[in-house]
Amino acid sequence: MIKFIISIICGILAIIFIWQNAQIVEFSFLAWSVSMSASILFIVILLVGFLLGWGLGSMRKRRKK
Repeated sequence: MIKFIISIICGILAIIFIWQNAQIVEFSFLAWSVSMSASILFIVILLVGFLLGWGLGSMRKRRKK
């Protein structure tokens, strides 16, 4: 239950942070360069982080069994 409450609080803080940072930024990675809203970039980074955490967590559970 504590993890759920902490997740909700972190999610709310992330939404506030994203909402306040709506300016256009240039994102460069290796040979790619993209201009996009900082909000969209933060959302993509958050989703990738959640998916990696979820995937690694499920891999650890499988190894313990």
